Amino acid sequence: MRNPIGTKRFLPAALAASSILVAALIVVPLIASSHGRSSANPARNSPTPSNLPVPVPSGAITLVQGARLADGIQIGYPHTAVGAVSAAVEYLDAVASTLDPDYAASVVRVAAAPAASALPAALAQSTVTLRSDLQLPTSGPLASTVSFETTAEMYQLRDATSAEALVLLLTSSTFVNAHGGIAQTTGVFPVHVEWAGGDWKLAAIGGAGNYSSLEATPDTQTAVDRGWLGLVATTGGAP
Repeated sequence: MRNPIGTKRFLPAALAASSILVAALIVVPLIASSHGRSSANPARNSPTPSNLPVPVPSGAITLVQGARLADGIQIGYPHTAVGAVSAAVEYLDAVASTLDPDYAASVVRVAAAPAASALPAALAQSTVTLRSDLQLPTSGPLASTVSFETTAEMYQLRDATSAEALVLLLTSSTFVNAHGGIAQTTGVFPVHVEWAGGDWKLAAIGGAGNYSSLEATPDTQTAVDRGWLGLVATTGGAP
């Protein structure tokens, strides 16, 4: 599995309480940017050659690399279910692992679907909100010791067609403050991707669905019992 983190090791308790907010802080501000969707399971049109259902993996998958790099993230994923999951993992790991609003916006400008024009600004604002809730300055540089890292550990694939997919990602996050205090937690992120311009693009993070029943510690039997499937990292990187 991908970099499993022991999520029960919370140091100190106050940091953990702040860090637990990460899933809500990043997901909620983006719900309105779902270009008209009011649910994480949007209504589908009748199948056409451009949105036919695609085969869905039934177990762990090995993530594939994007064909190239743009602004530090991989893009150019294959038009397959595994490609959709791999793109969702790449985009979420990037935007949920920064405390720099400008960088968050730049990532989304590269990754966003054409119709998701509001997504970069929304992601930048959610990063500002995250800094505030972690009791960090909301603007300007942070101490070099401060970091926030999110890693997608397991997945579920929903509503997958050749045109779009909903990828649920079970994540682990680690926050390190300026004094070296560490907090770790998990979250569930719904990531919508769409096929546009020959690539899987980010349409939205979040939605109106309630996924609290799917929360679990990654890499455990509980996670498996709740439908989570493993993610295996690939080696190397995009050229």
